[in-house]
Amino acid sequence: MFTIMMMLTAMLSSLSTQDSVPSHAQVSDFSQETAVYRTAYSDFTHVSSHRASAYPAASGSESINGLTLQNRIEDADRLYGKPSERVPAYMGGEEYRYDGLNVGVYEGWIYYVSVPASTGSFNLNGRSIPMDVDRIRDELGKPDFTADDGFGYEHDGQAIKIFVDPLDGKLRSVDLFDSSSV
Repeated sequence: MFTIMMMLTAMLSSLSTQDSVPSHAQVSDFSQETAVYRTAYSDFTHVSSHRASAYPAASGSESINGLTLQNRIEDADRLYGKPSERVPAYMGGEEYRYDGLNVGVYEGWIYYVSVPASTGSFNLNGRSIPMDVDRIRDELGKPDFTADDGFGYEHDGQAIKIFVDPLDGKLRSVDLFDSSSV
């Protein structure tokens, strides 16, 4: 039950930090490329030489802004101070909101980390990356998956998802969560 709850929470957690877009928003003609698809794959011609140093993590544990899925909330408090707000997270647990960072917590364990695009950049495994879809793709390479609301990278049970607006392809957030919810 815990695993199912965690998967559902990770899938829905990013919605709490996003602008409102109806879940039923779709491209009217399925033969057309969606904004998400264009954002994920358009003009993708190379993989940066920096990819090996930023992703995947040499340790096997991806970190976003210094936090991994193996951390406890006390680790986030130590790095960021006390949260400005604590709100219920989808399907249980709480979301701790820090300045420029949202962290999903269940029974003291971090199960997602979300960095809103408004922060301007995020830190992936020690490397600062601008909140720019093209720069993210340059750093991380061709996405492993796409969804209605973004694209992402997955390995060793972890997913890094780039959430984009399904209508215009603009970046919303970068999230780290357990890939079993992908």
